Amino acid sequence: MKILALTNLYPRPGHEGFAPFNRQQFRALGRAHDLRVIAPVPWTEAVRDLRGGTPAPREYRNGDGLWVDHPRFYFPPRVFRPSYGSFYLASVRRAVDRALAASRPDVLLASWAHPDGWAAVRIGRRAGLPVVIKVVGTDLALADHPARGRRIAEGLRGAAGVVAVSHDLAGRAVRLGADPARVHVVPEGLDADLFRPGDRAGARARLGLPVEGRVLLFVGNLLFSKGTKVLLEACRLLADRGLEFHCYLVGRGRDGEALRAEVGRLGVGRLVTLAGARPHAELPDWYRASDLVVLPSFSEGLPNVLREAVACGRPFVATRVGGVPEIAHPSYARLVPPRSAGALADAVDELLAVAPAAGAAAEGVRQASCEESARLLAERLLAVAATA
Repeated sequence: MKILALTNLYPRPGHEGFAPFNRQQFRALGRAHDLRVIAPVPWTEAVRDLRGGTPAPREYRNGDGLWVDHPRFYFPPRVFRPSYGSFYLASVRRAVDRALAASRPDVLLASWAHPDGWAAVRIGRRAGLPVVIKVVGTDLALADHPARGRRIAEGLRGAAGVVAVSHDLAGRAVRLGADPARVHVVPEGLDADLFRPGDRAGARARLGLPVEGRVLLFVGNLLFSKGTKVLLEACRLLADRGLEFHCYLVGRGRDGEALRAEVGRLGVGRLVTLAGARPHAELPDWYRASDLVVLPSFSEGLPNVLREAVACGRPFVATRVGGVPEIAHPSYARLVPPRSAGALADAVDELLAVAPAAGAAAEGVRQASCEESARLLAERLLAVAATA
């Protein structure tokens, strides 16, 4: 089968750690099928890459053996967001035409609902090709904005198939107008060789962390919407209760500087470290080094961070949003409402007191491998291509 993928979620030189789950799934998919990837780069990021000396190349074959093109995505920053699909479509049109001329695909795969999926549906209509949209979480949360929600719904209704990474997301896609018969759940894959239980002391030694003491861990984009400010407020409450711990926030994002200021305002500098972005291959040691993983997001699909934590045998506290309840078990997880620092602090305190055994979260929890995830996705793509 020949597949043309269109997505903003794919790594490029200088950003090899970006969107690791799409990369892993596409790499496995490309081993069995002819897969080409068009991964537009927002022009604002392209300018930063150019200044940093790592401009994104255009057409090339990457280290996974996949043909990749990085056209520039031109749009007016922070305005006319509901119209980003039209800007996206205009930006990728030539790249798509070249790809179609070079190798006529059987199906178009868009990973992200808008603008990627919306644009892909229009490309599919023009080229006479079926389109499958993969939805991952935040892309459907954006449907809460009425104008953007209409565009997202248009894309989902126009797609020949929709794959969702959780049952919650599949239900959301149907509520937005997708045909239930065309919506299927395909879980993201996990690299079991990388994410597995391990020795806490050894992990801390490799990371240069103190061997003793409780460690709380947040992994993700440093965004207020990820509940990072709520987490800092909960750390203040826990400190006031006399709890001894240190909280590490691994990641980067546009709210990073504001969070540094919040650390100072709350007086938790002794307890909180913003550790910055880390290579994907280093994350297992961060999970193993922790006593507890915390993810207080306001919205989610099925967070890979929590799936990785579970695979490494670590308990978690998270908000009851999206597909999180699908992977939470009382033996190793506590769920709280979003935006509540008090509830978050209580849950962290409770779960630390229970102290689940290291590795307990991984026992009896089966997660799809990258190869299995790619196989399930290929089955859906083949079914759509066969009936188009």
